[in-house]
Amino acid sequence: MSEAQSIGLWNYASAGRDKFFSEMQPEQEKLRPVPWDAHYEWDETSMFGFNIPEHGIDCIIYYWHHPVMRTVYGGIMIWQGLNTNAIGCAYTDYRLTMPMPADITDCTYANGVKVKMVEPMKEFDISFDDDARNTHLRLNLKAIMPPACRYNNNHITQAMKTAGELVLNGERYTIDGFHSRDRSWNECRDESQLHIPPLNWTVGIANEGFAFHHTSFDNRKYRPEWRNLFPDHGDDNNCLWGYVWDEGELLGITTVDQNTSYAWDPFRPERVKTVLTASNGKRYAINGRQIASTQIQCWPNMTGNFALMEWDCGDKGTAYGDIQMCTWSDAYKLMDSLNPRHRL
Repeated sequence: MSEAQSIGLWNYASAGRDKFFSEMQPEQEKLRPVPWDAHYEWDETSMFGFNIPEHGIDCIIYYWHHPVMRTVYGGIMIWQGLNTNAIGCAYTDYRLTMPMPADITDCTYANGVKVKMVEPMKEFDISFDDDARNTHLRLNLKAIMPPACRYNNNHITQAMKTAGELVLNGERYTIDGFHSRDRSWNECRDESQLHIPPLNWTVGIANEGFAFHHTSFDNRKYRPEWRNLFPDHGDDNNCLWGYVWDEGELLGITTVDQNTSYAWDPFRPERVKTVLTASNGKRYAINGRQIASTQIQCWPNMTGNFALMEWDCGDKGTAYGDIQMCTWSDAYKLMDSLNPRHRL
């Protein structure tokens, strides 16, 4: 990664980024020991999910653990088509505070989601039942690649093959696709405001031989409305981390050329054009369009717009995966002023 990419944000520290990856250990699937002097914001996360593109269905199963306080935030959310807010989704059970389980690899969370690790770093089973709303999930996730572990050895993203069945408000669907799981540990994330432009956490999986992930800002050249307000973000500083999985080879990403187009709601990514440059010099032109989306208040002091995207990956085929566009207050107010919505 070029020296110009010096920006650091939370667990995307600038130091060591040129190494791209480290190696996850099986024991890092479980909750890690907490330092005696750990800050109350010390955290661990786990994220699973699935999508059914032909029916415009997307799902996130996310848990944000705070070991010092022994609490968990998160849950399950399933949306279909385009939604303006989380409670309008097809199904949601997201909770602010739940007791933290002793073992996150074999547990039932307070909202009923059951997580069972079948094999570390390779396979998980997820189940959930809400009889009152006739919504049930049986989900198996099997890795199609090793965990891509960040260079600082506390965060992975991993492409998974998904299989199972969803009953959503009484209607039955077959799950047969791909999704990216995410796991982090030994981090301390500040929940205060950030003065940064919108940030896209992006994944896509075409098949067992091709997948990608990156966390990037748009390039300044595409964003005249904010390029002078956020001078430290964009161009060479726009990609925090990412990878390409290409026929059995795990490649780091050196640069991302990204241009996001928004729908009628200025915070909803509608189309995205990207060119990823991998560590071996190969370039991947990847263009996406949203097919399902919702707003999720996944973190305090920011809003997240989650969009299931259909990605045209050229000769690599068609991929599906999420954009999680995170927008903090400063950027939100700026974007809203450019496209004001009616207020009562």
